[in-house]
Amino acid sequence: GIENNNAVAAKMKGEARPRGGGGYGLQLKQDYRSLYGTSIGFGGRGEMIARRENHCAIDPDVVDKYGIPVLRFDVQWSDDEILQIKHFQETTRELIDNMGGIATNKMPSKESGYGIEAPGRIIHEVGVARMGDDPSTSVVNKMCQAHEANNIFVADAASFVSQADKNPTWTIMALSMRTSEHIAEQMKARNL
Repeated sequence: GIENNNAVAAKMKGEARPRGGGGYGLQLKQDYRSLYGTSIGFGGRGEMIARRENHCAIDPDVVDKYGIPVLRFDVQWSDDEILQIKHFQETTRELIDNMGGIATNKMPSKESGYGIEAPGRIIHEVGVARMGDDPSTSVVNKMCQAHEANNIFVADAASFVSQADKNPTWTIMALSMRTSEHIAEQMKARNL
């Protein structure tokens, strides 16, 4: 069958007959011709702001099946992330309305965080080993080399302080290539 999203929207608005859909006979045929396949979906992503309150640490009480301590994550959304998703929800509804469409789901409430997913649900893992020049505020230097041990390199997304929503693969590859070239140069110079 053909799902009629306009029927859902009509029920939400309290209309007897869906706007432009849900008819019978000739009207049904016209509705199918004009409405079939005319749905649109939106998905929003935003940046999780780097904050001291969000961190991970070795759990002092929990170990994996091999007896190795596991990571414990302490992460909460800030007002900034909540406002990002609220803006997204409002903007998509405005877009749908400007296109002559009907939003078939209700605007999520403030109490539900405007529909934001739980931290860690939709992610590209980055962070944990911050890159920087100051060893007191970062773990690795610009070559992804540990400040405290010159033979340790972290060539992945751990050095990112933050990122927006895009897949970080290309940046990881670029950093890994630069780090590899640096390691090779340092090995030739016998600095490692």
